[in-house]
Amino acid sequence: MENFPHKPPKGWRRFWGWKGLAGLILLAGLGWGLYEWSSPAPPPPPPPAPLETKARMESLALSEIQEGNKRWTLEAQSADFSKEKLEVKITGVKVEFFGGPDEVIRVKAQEGLINTKTRVLTLKGQVEMVSGNLRITTDRVIYQPGERLLSAPEEVTLEEPRLKVQGRDLQVKLAEKKLVLAQHRLTQVNVPNLELKP
Repeated sequence: MENFPHKPPKGWRRFWGWKGLAGLILLAGLGWGLYEWSSPAPPPPPPPAPLETKARMESLALSEIQEGNKRWTLEAQSADFSKEKLEVKITGVKVEFFGGPDEVIRVKAQEGLINTKTRVLTLKGQVEMVSGNLRITTDRVIYQPGERLLSAPEEVTLEEPRLKVQGRDLQVKLAEKKLVLAQHRLTQVNVPNLELKP
């Protein structure tokens, strides 16, 4: 048998082997490093949203007076003021609206919302309005200060000792001392027992 002398591989094949593999890894690492160094840095993360500024009060009492006349007074058991949303959430609400010297509508509700910019007041949850012998119940009432208007857009019941009226979309115009029920559904008159004689 003849022994042939070992010939070194030609071209790229001579780099193949452990030394060639180590060189290839080193070359790849160097290329990746240059790419990372030349690429722009990622943008910084967006700043966190500012925390909502809130103030909690255990009780609240407010009055609105215009041109020397008291428009309304409000009492609430608790209040949460949000500066960003320009609103005050209130619970256990009692409001007195004044339509004149002797005209007072007393309103009770479970909760409410006051917009501190527009002064619109929304009352919700078992809302009850009382004026003299008239008692009005509904689930939501909105007070618009510009028009001096109390509106109850949902189902509403008006009761007096001998009269019961049901409907929707009630408006109480405080300045005009007027009450308007847009959608009438039922009127019930309670007549006392009468004795009919033959």
